[in-house]
Amino acid sequence: MSTNPPDPQWLASARQIVAQFEGCVLTAYPDPGSGGDPWTIGYGHTGPEVVPGATITQAVAEGLLAEDLRLSAADVFRLLPMAGGWTAKRQAALISFVFNIGARGLEFSTLRRRLLAGDDPDAVVKAELPRWSKAGSKVMEGLVRRRAAEVALFLAGAPTPVTTATPPRPPGGPAPDGPPIWPPGMVGPKIRPSLKPGDHHLIANDVNETLTAWTHDGRRLWRLPCLCRGQGKEAEWNRTGTDTPPGLYRIGKVYRDYEQDPAANFTPDRRAYGWYSFDLEGLEGQEGPNSKPYRDGIMLHGGGSACGWPGAWGPRQTLYPTLGCIRLANQDLRDRILPLLDLGTVWISVLQEAA
Repeated sequence: MSTNPPDPQWLASARQIVAQFEGCVLTAYPDPGSGGDPWTIGYGHTGPEVVPGATITQAVAEGLLAEDLRLSAADVFRLLPMAGGWTAKRQAALISFVFNIGARGLEFSTLRRRLLAGDDPDAVVKAELPRWSKAGSKVMEGLVRRRAAEVALFLAGAPTPVTTATPPRPPGGPAPDGPPIWPPGMVGPKIRPSLKPGDHHLIANDVNETLTAWTHDGRRLWRLPCLCRGQGKEAEWNRTGTDTPPGLYRIGKVYRDYEQDPAANFTPDRRAYGWYSFDLEGLEGQEGPNSKPYRDGIMLHGGGSACGWPGAWGPRQTLYPTLGCIRLANQDLRDRILPLLDLGTVWISVLQEAA
């Protein structure tokens, strides 16, 4: 009996559209779209093993295509976290797009910025994909047709709309004037964030240990594991008497110094922060009456010396309680939090269990 995992649902549609526009050549040839370099084989496959004179079979070409599509899919889901909840056709359309333009093109695109900001996906894809139809400064008819096919596939995968008499509203999200309403038994901010287009509101719930991101107009973007549990000292992580104070925060300064091993200037306290750390500006006096931004140390960070070394630097290390701060996995800080800061202000509401 085969032990191979089942194919992802997007694979058939992605394979079909990529095969249609890439074509299959079983002998290596110079890529005409990039001045002859790199050399290409099969369905647009490149790599150090593709050299002049190389040949493959059709079966090998099919295997390389599936492998390359999975790599493109990984880039799509990393750079567009919301794509994990899309239909298979929507996923396939963006996977074909990234297969063609590369992950770097998507990473710095207006398409990505607009989707992360919570803009309507149909409108964004219809407006942004056709812009990628040039080789250099010349419009290529083949790319025009490919972008049109990807847009059509994406729109065909639109989910069936669900209507309700009263649209749901996230706790503490956009709402009429009045104090925020939190779940029973929870305490949180007494004020609302001043959200504008591009801003995001993150709600850290320390009872269910999650961080949920909402767009400025109240649409849920994602939910991640998160801890707001406290500790007395770094080695005493079982203590929970120093939790992150409830209230409203705003992400301020970004510390990127610890993304890589600091080598000569390594210190144990730096190890505890992981790849990135973000200062949290307490907006309800959480850091004391005389505090200033970046002064008193309430932060959002990863790492954790309780994980040991190099465990603190793992992309998804174990989340241990941390003195007065909020802790996420290193990879989530990089891939989920950092992109939101390019779009606007990021506000965080911390909810704790009422005493």
